[in-house]
Amino acid sequence: MGEKTEKPTQKKLRDARKKGQVAKSQDMPSAFTFITALSLILFSGDYVFQQLASFQITVFKNIPNKDLTTVIPQLMYTAIDVIMAVSLPLAAAVATVGVATNIAVVGPMFSTEVFKFDIKKFNPIDNIKAKFKLKTLVELIKSILKLSGAAYIIFTIVFKYLNDIIYAVSYPVEASVSLIHLFLVDVIIKIGLFFFLIAMFDFWYQKHTFEKEMMMEKHEIKQEHKNSEGDPQIKGKRKEIAREMAYDGGGGVKRSKAVVSNPEHVAVAIGYEPENDIAAPFILDMGKGKKAEMILKKAEKYNVPIMRNVPLAHTLIDTGEILQFIPKETFQAVAEILQWINSMDGNAK
Repeated sequence: MGEKTEKPTQKKLRDARKKGQVAKSQDMPSAFTFITALSLILFSGDYVFQQLASFQITVFKNIPNKDLTTVIPQLMYTAIDVIMAVSLPLAAAVATVGVATNIAVVGPMFSTEVFKFDIKKFNPIDNIKAKFKLKTLVELIKSILKLSGAAYIIFTIVFKYLNDIIYAVSYPVEASVSLIHLFLVDVIIKIGLFFFLIAMFDFWYQKHTFEKEMMMEKHEIKQEHKNSEGDPQIKGKRKEIAREMAYDGGGGVKRSKAVVSNPEHVAVAIGYEPENDIAAPFILDMGKGKKAEMILKKAEKYNVPIMRNVPLAHTLIDTGEILQFIPKETFQAVAEILQWINSMDGNAK
């Protein structure tokens, strides 16, 4: 295996993104959600106090009531309402900030690949190896640093306010509340800034590690370039097919062996020409909506078999390219279709 010395191409990065593989920092959204949560708790103190005070007043008013069987359920419902009124806005704000931060860091992305079952994830050898990776060690050091750093910051802030805290019992209520407010603001700003700096380092580290993992060998880039230009086995057919399609919009469909559809919104024309030394099935034409309707009409016109297969049609149109071999994951399904068509042709003869 050669040395990976070349930077990843845009195609490799796009393919990795489709699989959910991106440079993602978990600490960046965590830092912002932490700051958001504590800030909201601090600055919505009056609202929270009013809700709790109102609930306490309701409780005290109902204590003299002897019929507790009706009072207790009512108080429980009231308590739930208070909890929801206090926590839901906070949860919604934190969730919004978390999602927005993730989108800002990696962009909008949704991949179903991460939900697919992979038996390799349960390989004990691979799991043991993963525990000794540099990335795991960095995560451990980072966690220790966050805990020890936060503890040190809180200790220094407590030491700073120690005299005021000791004498707070003799202060008026307003002064005590003001002291607590100043203390909490100091904690939020300093710990929030500390977590943000760690998040910035983590973002840089994750990006650097991801780029290193995506590095390519020279022969990989050459192979990718060759594939993007068109596989040699079907590259010579481009002009011929282009002429057919220019003369007749269904030229690609006309020479196809089958059209895979879903059942009318997606259509993919599959070609297979072993007689022309093209060893694997390839995509002649494909499209959605109006284009799919045109392909299906041409298939009916030229008596090309139309196979209704929803998952296969979507996989072909999402991951395949025109005048390229079909994706590897579709080989088995397409081979079965072509085999069935050949058997039908044999029976007809």
